[in-house]
Amino acid sequence: MSELGKRIGQRIRELRTQRPERWTQEELAERAQISVSFLSMIERGERVAHVETLAALANALGVSLGELFAGTEETPAQTEDLLRPLSDFARARGLTARDVDRLLGVARAMFSGSAA
Repeated sequence: MSELGKRIGQRIRELRTQRPERWTQEELAERAQISVSFLSMIERGERVAHVETLAALANALGVSLGELFAGTEETPAQTEDLLRPLSDFARARGLTARDVDRLLGVARAMFSGSAA
């Protein structure tokens, strides 16, 4: 499952449990007119809901769709964790700036079809 899907699920759980009356999954699922099992899968990051379902969940929680996504973007620490293996690779092999530039040319060609 996508990392974004997991973060959205965590955000939904957070909004549900931080309410003053601390809704159960059953209460939110009923208000959003989805099954409890589907809500559970969404919160665990096992399923990513369609935008209509996300809108229904946001409406049930009394937040905007934008607020539902608030805080789900990657943090700089997560980006650092993603880039660390590349940095370690270059460092371990003593790559120069020119070597890294060549390596990036290969990566660009692999992922975009051109070396530009």
